Amino acid sequence: MNSIALDNPTPRRMRLLPPLRTMALDAVHLVLGLPAGIAIFTIVVTGLSVGAGLAITLVGIPILLSTLLLARGFAEIERRRAGLALDERVRGRERRLEGSAMDRARTLATDPASWRDVLWGLLVLPVGTAGFALAVALWSTALGLATSPIYWWALGDEPGDPAILDDTGLGYSVLRVLIGLALMPVAAWLSRAAAAGSGRLARALLG
Repeated sequence: MNSIALDNPTPRRMRLLPPLRTMALDAVHLVLGLPAGIAIFTIVVTGLSVGAGLAITLVGIPILLSTLLLARGFAEIERRRAGLALDERVRGRERRLEGSAMDRARTLATDPASWRDVLWGLLVLPVGTAGFALAVALWSTALGLATSPIYWWALGDEPGDPAILDDTGLGYSVLRVLIGLALMPVAAWLSRAAAAGSGRLARALLG
């Protein structure tokens, strides 16, 4: 009997929602993706553009090196943000900057991890924007419908709207709440998938 029990373990129950801590960390990870993406992308692209444009005058070289150094710093921040979604610490693999200024500059410019940091600086805006838009759209719809009896009465009537968006009667109010509650697991698990995917992509490049 014991061997049979071991060979046929009881299947794990499917959760309706991820743990509350996981949902909170996913939300933080996805919502921070947009501002982080805008800031990092802007600085990295500006630094690369100005540095490359001025490289012929040699003034661009320190600008390019500074951009690589900033990309390293941003990569560390992004590893911490990815850790929120993956629930684990993501460690970097950049070479240590040691020795003289020339040695440090050479290490910075020839380290493949430096250029992976730059690549993530270019990818973080579209990835972060997509995650932000998904999380905000899903959760605002689900929570908005679930709490609609609190404020729906104050919304103005729009001609041509379907009854479910316009009627404040009891039947449609209950239906909106039920739809909102049904959408919450969808929002939670799609946010989980988006956060995990974004975190794994960051780990693949930065970790």
